[in-house]
Amino acid sequence: MKKLMFFIATVLLVAMTACENPAKSRVYTEEGSKLLLRYSNFEEAETTLTKAIRYDKGNYEAYYYRGCARINMQEYEGAVADFEQAVALKHDYADAYFNLGRTYYLMHDEDKACENYKLAAQYGRPNLEDYLKRCD
Repeated sequence: MKKLMFFIATVLLVAMTACENPAKSRVYTEEGSKLLLRYSNFEEAETTLTKAIRYDKGNYEAYYYRGCARINMQEYEGAVADFEQAVALKHDYADAYFNLGRTYYLMHDEDKACENYKLAAQYGRPNLEDYLKRCD
């Protein structure tokens, strides 16, 4: 009987932690962005933002900030995937397009970098003149 109760409790715990929880996701997003922006703790920020995504797969900001952490860790493919997911969730996310462009530039793909810089400008990202000069 005790084994059955332990098994049921374990299954419930796993089920509860696997469920969407936007409020919990928001807490992890705020914590992760603080680790990234204020403390430059990129590895811990990535881990924390991954938790945010686990609780809300539609949290475009968590993908964006995790992409920023990954750029700083030179994990460019992971950063590209995160920024692409951010813009898939919020198609007019100018900052995500800009950082996607930055990442492609760091990967020496200037065509894709320019494509994303132009999208960032289209969606209202200011001060892109110097980036766009490279695209002409």
